[in-house]
Amino acid sequence: MAEETKDTVYKLRWFVLVIMGLVIFGVYYAYDVLSPIADFIMKGINISRAQYGLLFSFYYLPNFIMVLIGGILLDRIGIRKAGTLFAALCAIGVLLTAATKIFPVMLLGRLVYGLGAESLIITQNKVLAKWFKGREMALAFGLNLMVARLGTFAALNSAARVQAWSGSWRLAIWVSAVLMFVCFMLFFIYTGLDKRKEKYFVKEKLVGEDEKFVFKDVFAFRPSFWYVSLLCMTFYSAIFPFTAFSTVFLQSKFGFSAVKGGFFTSLVISGTIIFTPLFGLVCDKIGKRATMMIIGSLMLVPIHLSLGLTSFPPALAMIVLGISFSLVPAAMWPSIPIMVEEKRLGTAFGLMTLIQNVGLTLFNWVAGKLTDMAGGDYTHTILMFASLGFVGLVFALLLKASAKKEGIGIELPTSKAQT
Repeated sequence: MAEETKDTVYKLRWFVLVIMGLVIFGVYYAYDVLSPIADFIMKGINISRAQYGLLFSFYYLPNFIMVLIGGILLDRIGIRKAGTLFAALCAIGVLLTAATKIFPVMLLGRLVYGLGAESLIITQNKVLAKWFKGREMALAFGLNLMVARLGTFAALNSAARVQAWSGSWRLAIWVSAVLMFVCFMLFFIYTGLDKRKEKYFVKEKLVGEDEKFVFKDVFAFRPSFWYVSLLCMTFYSAIFPFTAFSTVFLQSKFGFSAVKGGFFTSLVISGTIIFTPLFGLVCDKIGKRATMMIIGSLMLVPIHLSLGLTSFPPALAMIVLGISFSLVPAAMWPSIPIMVEEKRLGTAFGLMTLIQNVGLTLFNWVAGKLTDMAGGDYTHTILMFASLGFVGLVFALLLKASAKKEGIGIELPTSKAQT
């Protein structure tokens, strides 16, 4: 019977990965659907670039604290109940944004969506840790990130086309609302599967379900954790605010149409779709996570400088940016289960996401404000992204030195690192 249980768990984990991948596809699609139709939104409801940036800032605003609350709920009421709640908030929030042209209501919708989405992402991270512990964890994280990027890729390549076909930018948002409702239903499939097979996890003692949040755990993390969290903030702040404005930036600087600008922005995502699982597999087999984070952070600087200060065709820069966007996340997220005790994983993921969202809330707004102050010129905004890449490089170097000093094996293969 023991062997049958192990075999059942082994097979079910890939089905769970598919379900979680489809859910995260919808979450990322709904986040990025606004980017290709930015110009139509701003003109359609008569808002400034800074106000448009608030549609992304309001997504992150509640997560100064909600991601920690989400971690508490995960520990207190479990993955099934907490995850269903988070998925419901996502569906309601996107519906609110799609159903109106009143800007404050759209902001409310993005806020409610943000309340659910970031905690839902933490939930699926814990799901992967539960089902892939001691196995291909970095590969699983990499594949999940790949599907998430596919959601972004689909949004960047479909939203402007939906608008062009229908003449309505609101219809593009409605597509994301329907998709998010489907994802809500998919999470019910996972909860049923998890409940039916829960006895296997009890017998095999995979990841404990009795972990409790202790607030003092926040202050117990070693310096390496704080360095990787600060790297997470600066790196993502150089990527996501850029992609939020990149379509209209490419329209402004290179004279692209909204459809062409969305396609070039999607080149960033194309690289992640191809390379993130491969880099995850590298992490499992040979390690070198800190080294990969250093290389990925370093790549951001010349990429953004090229886009901001030269008139070179942007295709190559966007593809290389996608490779950077694969290197760092593929190494960073699977490093946390190696760096942090299992009983503190929920707290660690929540706190790391909170720090990330502080940066994203700030720099989405700053990006729009800098561009408004420059009369629509994006040069200073792009230079800000290059500066964030440099700061991220500093944190990556500090992380590698600190991990070596603390004896944390993030440079080792997964089997040796987890041992």
